[in-house]
Amino acid sequence: MKRQSQPQAFFTLGIAGLFLAGFFLLVTFGAATYRQAVEGQAANNRTRALLSTLSTSLRAHDHAGGAEVRTGEEQGVEGPVLVIRDRDSGYALRLYRWEGKLLEDYGPAEGPLWPEEAQVLGETEVFRIEESNGVPYAVTDEGKVPLLMRSGPGLEVLP
Repeated sequence: MKRQSQPQAFFTLGIAGLFLAGFFLLVTFGAATYRQAVEGQAANNRTRALLSTLSTSLRAHDHAGGAEVRTGEEQGVEGPVLVIRDRDSGYALRLYRWEGKLLEDYGPAEGPLWPEEAQVLGETEVFRIEESNGVPYAVTDEGKVPLLMRSGPGLEVLP
């Protein structure tokens, strides 16, 4: 057997080291790209969940007089309360902003709000109902969604 010379062994180790370094760089960049893709997808899911919950809740209870907007000041709520009534039960979904979160609770339509027991839909610093070209919109940090009802002219805004 012939023994390899010293320079040839260093060359072989150098090539192997180069491939190993390339592999580690590829893994590092791939992991960073994957993390960015997952963060973008999570942000998109949060946006879609928050806005679609508003419109889906309204459409699920689409009947005449099924929704109204009230002020939440008397109950310590920052901004409006979107009240979406069940058809016959006297109960309603109440959507409102409390301590930087959009909440949904279910209780008597005319009863007090229960923010401590409500379901958190998402974090938002903005929740308001505005009208544009005759169409009511729910506006949050994530964007706005039209609140259209097939059964009637739309939301009733109460003082």
